[in-house]
Amino acid sequence: MEYLLMSIRARYAALILSGKKTLEIRKTAPKGMREDCEITVLLYESKREGGRGVIVGSFVCRYIRPVTMREVREVCRRACLNREELLAYAERPQRSPCAESSATSPGGKIYAWSVESPVTFEKPMLLRDVGVSCPPQSWRRLRKEQVGEVEA
Repeated sequence: MEYLLMSIRARYAALILSGKKTLEIRKTAPKGMREDCEITVLLYESKREGGRGVIVGSFVCRYIRPVTMREVREVCRRACLNREELLAYAERPQRSPCAESSATSPGGKIYAWSVESPVTFEKPMLLRDVGVSCPPQSWRRLRKEQVGEVEA
C-alpha cells in the first residue's frame, strides 16, 4: 500500500467525499503506480477559495490512467468538470517539480486517478499530524508511519 497527501480545493474535496466525484484529474502521476495500484490518498483541503487548510478525509485510488480525447465526455462526467474546464486545465503549463526552478513545461497530458471508498474524517487533521510542514503543490508521498493513526 502506498500513501499520498493531495492538495485539493474545498469544492472538489466535498464532491469526492460525497461520492459524486469518482475521478480526480492531475497533471502528474507517481511513477510505477499508474495502472494496478492501491494508494490511500489523504485530502488536504487547500485554503484557496475558502478552504480550511486541513486534511478532511481520504480515498483509495486503484488506477491512474492518461486521459485520451475519446474518453473526455466520460472523464468530465466522473470528474464533475465540463469539457472546457478539463481542456483548459490540460493546456495550463505544468510547474517544474524541482524546488530550485520556477520553470514551467507545456501542458497537454493529464491523468485520471480513480476515487473509491471516500471517508470523511470526523475530526480534520493538521499537516503536522502526518509529519508535514507545508502542503504539496499537487501531491506528495507519505511513509506508512506518517499515516499510521489514520488507518486505525
